[in-house]
Amino acid sequence: MLQKSLCLMLFLWFSVLPFDSSAKAPATNACTVTKAYYDRLLSGGSKSSEAELRLFMSLMPKGGDIHHHFSGATYAETYLDMIRKAGCWVNRNDYTVICPEDTGSLKDTLSVDNLRKDNRALAAFFSRWSDKDYFNHSHDTDPPDTQFFGTFAYFSKILSRNYPAFYKEGIGILKRRAKIENVQYLETMLVSSGYKKTDPAFDNAIRSAYGDERKFRSCLDNFMVLIQKDPGANDSVQRYRDLVNTCSEGVDDETFTLRYQSYVSRTLSPSEFFSGLYAAFQEASNSALVVGVNVVSAENNPVSMSDYRVQMQMFRYLKEKFPAVKTTMHAGELTMGMVRPEELAYHITDALFVAGAGRVGHGVDIAYENNAPMVLDYLRQKQVPIEVCLTSNEFILGVKGAAHPIDLYVRNGVPLVIATDDPGVSRNNLANEYLLLATRYGYSYDFIKQVVGNSIRHSFMSDQDKVRNSRLLQRKFDEFESRIAAFAAARNTRMR
Repeated sequence: MLQKSLCLMLFLWFSVLPFDSSAKAPATNACTVTKAYYDRLLSGGSKSSEAELRLFMSLMPKGGDIHHHFSGATYAETYLDMIRKAGCWVNRNDYTVICPEDTGSLKDTLSVDNLRKDNRALAAFFSRWSDKDYFNHSHDTDPPDTQFFGTFAYFSKILSRNYPAFYKEGIGILKRRAKIENVQYLETMLVSSGYKKTDPAFDNAIRSAYGDERKFRSCLDNFMVLIQKDPGANDSVQRYRDLVNTCSEGVDDETFTLRYQSYVSRTLSPSEFFSGLYAAFQEASNSALVVGVNVVSAENNPVSMSDYRVQMQMFRYLKEKFPAVKTTMHAGELTMGMVRPEELAYHITDALFVAGAGRVGHGVDIAYENNAPMVLDYLRQKQVPIEVCLTSNEFILGVKGAAHPIDLYVRNGVPLVIATDDPGVSRNNLANEYLLLATRYGYSYDFIKQVVGNSIRHSFMSDQDKVRNSRLLQRKFDEFESRIAAFAAARNTRMR
């Protein structure tokens, strides 16, 4: 009886462990064949091998995409559909959206139907609303980071019209695409609450108080009381909750899970930033669907740089007020030349040790940080993952290949998560990110599987959802390896 009870306890214990491809379970024959096939492709060195490796990555289960912006994941083609449905037009000069209530002449506008008939104008539209064809042109262009972050200004106007319907439609498209691409979990940054309380007196006081913890916290205490008394704060949180609930209806199923991060822009004034951050924490604390809080926008923006340390202290303050809320943070999305050298020295450090981030987005400037060895050791010991977005880092920062710190993180035992960031802007997908991971860095199949598993293990979804998704991911890998083994056998037969 005791032996049966012990067996039952062991079964239950093992059954709730997260997916871990590094566990020493005996490899199946299909797994062994898949690894050998992958190794052969990786060592092939020919264009045909890369194409076959792309096929491998397309078929491979990819777990979750947990560094993912909804507006930047939506393709320009979809935005055109939205513009048409809203009865709006496109300005033929700057490709912004013009709506019926806008004042001024409509003579410089194109309907979506006419835009789609004009190949030159359509190409120009795509080049403004995404990174499409950016490197195919020799004429003057904006710097890559300006081009990338500039696209979001185009999206906001159309997304603000018929708000819930367009978001729900976009979520449906992303779900269908994810399932086709063998992605089972999305953790997307849908939208900010939009709540902002502007207070210039607070802005001056909080900046002056930085460095004096008692005075700093007193300023935040007093300002938070004002926010809590403002009906607009609760209204914005309720609108956000209603939007999330509307977008989520009928989305989760047995093979797909959707969760959200709320966020605030780092380019706002201190009063606007803190009030928006407070609303984001409220949203995450009141909804099972909103699993975390993030901070977004260009890290090298002048406001982002000047207020970075003040913002990290604000995160710390609200983490103490909402201890159950999980946070991830864009930090270290910088490189030499974007900012002054001394400004590369502390962003990841402060995100971890001041703000208490549970994950770090990008983390590209780690090699420039004054406390890099301590940071790397902390990331390893606490198993805090870095959300690596290879295509995004290459375009925005010009960092790729051996210059990217991915090997530095791996050699120091830091867990990685591979993500797309803004696949609609970059016109990219998760399979391509894994292709870059393999071809640029030569990681083994076992390591690739471990990284895929990290996207579930280090997600912010509930423990129950993690267990369910871990089991699903294991089944998907079993099916994938059987399929690859059969494919490889047939390929070998044909080549004899």
